[in-house]
Amino acid sequence: MNIQHFVFFCLISALCAGNAGLVSAKPNTYAIAEGGTVSIKCTLTLSGNMKFFCKDECKAEDILIKTEDVRAQSGRFSIKYKNASSGRGILTVTITNVTKSDSGRYRCGLGKTLAPKSYRDFEVRVLDAAPLDVNSGFTRTETEGGDITYPCSDTVYGRRKFFCKEKCFKQDNVLIETDGNKTQSGRYSIEYREKSVPGLYVTIREVTKSDTGWYRCGYGRASSQDSYKRFQIIIIDASKQPTTCQTSSETNKQPAEILNILGHLLLLVVCVPGVCVMFAVFLLLVFKCTAGLNTGGNADNLNMETVICENCPEDAVYQSLDPASRDQDQTYSTPLT
Repeated sequence: MNIQHFVFFCLISALCAGNAGLVSAKPNTYAIAEGGTVSIKCTLTLSGNMKFFCKDECKAEDILIKTEDVRAQSGRFSIKYKNASSGRGILTVTITNVTKSDSGRYRCGLGKTLAPKSYRDFEVRVLDAAPLDVNSGFTRTETEGGDITYPCSDTVYGRRKFFCKEKCFKQDNVLIETDGNKTQSGRYSIEYREKSVPGLYVTIREVTKSDTGWYRCGYGRASSQDSYKRFQIIIIDASKQPTTCQTSSETNKQPAEILNILGHLLLLVVCVPGVCVMFAVFLLLVFKCTAGLNTGGNADNLNMETVICENCPEDAVYQSLDPASRDQDQTYSTPLT
């Protein structure tokens, strides 16, 4: 294996090891009471023919629906697809008469289930009791201490933006009201992201149980809303989280992490010495080139040529300077007798 192959091997191995350690972002979590019927919209960045809805690791036995049609149903599960603007698509998935066994992680998307072109992950928690109006459908759920960002979807753009709690008529319930594209007030913030879907997002940091309730975000004034999104947030104590189905990827998380660490250590052992050797060779070449230039003096306009002659007198030396001057002045040096 030459140096070029060695470098290529190290780079490819590093890239592969880096990908192996990637962890997908935490999916949104939604709560629902047993017996309810729920729907969620998956806004996808690419359009495609094959649509799917699956659970857990999305293996063959986890696929709930897979179809090229715009509508499909399989038992309690159904999907509906429509094209949106700018080549995007909206895939709406529905689960009817939910049970405790429906708790777990889901994926809706376009393309192949194991290598989708565009997809969205989310988690469902089926609760015994229904805090607030959880029976109305999927409700955004978070645990205490975390951060939550919510999209203000289905709103029409306006210069004035707001974020408020409950009915927003009281000034104390107005969390943010601004003309700017990004504003923060304490634990609350609002941000308009140009060329994104839906564009406007609100965030609550370090949530507590007192943050449980209904919220509105949108355009206009909080007291006279032009266009808004109403949504519900439920904050659950970390020690009282409902049990969810554990996937095999979660079960094998620790062995995978150990293998990932060992892979990186192996790369260090193999590649670092090789890189050091190549660096030393590079320095040696630079030194030789520098030494050669120094012995020749100022060689900006001087072409050096070395001629090896056979059958020359012993200790004879032939030097030739620039070819243009060689015909005029040829110098032979012969030993003195």
